[in-house]
Amino acid sequence: MKSPALSLFAATAALLALGSAAHATKLDLSSEVEIKAANYEHLIYGSGQASQSLFSENAALGFIIKGIRLEKTQDSSMDVGIVLQSVGPGASSNTITSPQFADAIGRLPDADGTPFVRGAYVKVYKFLHPNITATFGRQDFTLAQGITLASDDLGLPGGRLEFANVYRSLKADLFFFRPFSLNRYNKIYGATVYYPGSEGLWQAYHFWEQDGGTGTAYQDVLFTDVLSKTKKFTGLRYVLTQKQLSFDGETVIQRGTAERAGGGTGKYEAHAFMLKGAWSQNVSFFGQSRLRLGYGRSSGNPGAGSTDKAFFPAFGSKFNGLERKGYGSIAGATLYDIIKTSDTANGLPNGVSGLNIINIGADLPYKKLIISADLYKFRASKNANAGSLQIASEYDIKATYAFGDNLHLNAVYAVFTPLSLYPQSKQVKLTYGAISARF
Repeated sequence: MKSPALSLFAATAALLALGSAAHATKLDLSSEVEIKAANYEHLIYGSGQASQSLFSENAALGFIIKGIRLEKTQDSSMDVGIVLQSVGPGASSNTITSPQFADAIGRLPDADGTPFVRGAYVKVYKFLHPNITATFGRQDFTLAQGITLASDDLGLPGGRLEFANVYRSLKADLFFFRPFSLNRYNKIYGATVYYPGSEGLWQAYHFWEQDGGTGTAYQDVLFTDVLSKTKKFTGLRYVLTQKQLSFDGETVIQRGTAERAGGGTGKYEAHAFMLKGAWSQNVSFFGQSRLRLGYGRSSGNPGAGSTDKAFFPAFGSKFNGLERKGYGSIAGATLYDIIKTSDTANGLPNGVSGLNIINIGADLPYKKLIISADLYKFRASKNANAGSLQIASEYDIKATYAFGDNLHLNAVYAVFTPLSLYPQSKQVKLTYGAISARF
């Protein structure tokens, strides 16, 4: 078996040879590295709590040969790119046993530091028409805010067509992806349209998420016997960016059907929205500071039935390496799930679904430091057991020291306070330090 270093050298040599043979105009190299040491105390799972120390390395190395001329076309050119990703604990003795990290680890092709292919694509400019750019292969992709669809550093295999100037300033994308997840292949296909208004950018999208199944029933949020399912997502986003004020709002409707074991069917009817705003202003002593506000909500299930009303896309953005990312350094919440506190699909206690998220935060610069403080409140939308809806509150304090645009030191202290859904649980605490570099 080839070592990761030999495989990386071989890939580099092949790309350099291709660039030379094809008379490429430019070879771009990119690299990202994050080394992190973290300690979680009293993580909740079921009726118990446990701690987990974590030393992780998350690195990416990309090679893009740009400007390869296609001689048999009129003014067309292409880029060829390969991105290698490596994720894993920094030492073999650092065993990750907490179930809270199982989903993040399970999605990765390799979680022991062995490099895997995050991106392998061909991007063709002026594809069949001067206004069309086509990308084929495994590629990074995020739709709108990432609520419903994102590659999360894994890449999505498939194709994408970008249409410029469809009508006046209107732009459009068509996309088709076939990711592999939970031992089954999925089909994702749809379109998005961009319209730059007089002050902000409008984006509308619609796509299908089809799970062909494997013949074995599995559990969704409400249904415990799903063989296959098709979900449809329709979304609208508005982004406004001015000198002092920024706003980003997105709303999504989910519809679809599920094939259930025994020949029955189920329906999906759900919705979600996320509103985020920020105000920048010069503050004495600190300088140019920023206040951030966010509020989001998704629907949930009031009880059993043949219609699942819990908003739950399969490929929304929620992971970074071995950990979750999202609202709260500990919670890592999306609009529909949270760091696992049980073995349910959304990580919440059985029968609890949907999330309400409130975030108030501020970024305060002090010399070369940026001090950030965030307060979060998490509340469930529905509890089929007629119990409490109060999940938790969390506050995060983060200090970032910049040596330049490409090198940062980060330190975080976070406290997650369980509320009425977890009456006997202690506070969960996280302390971590990280160094991140890129070029």
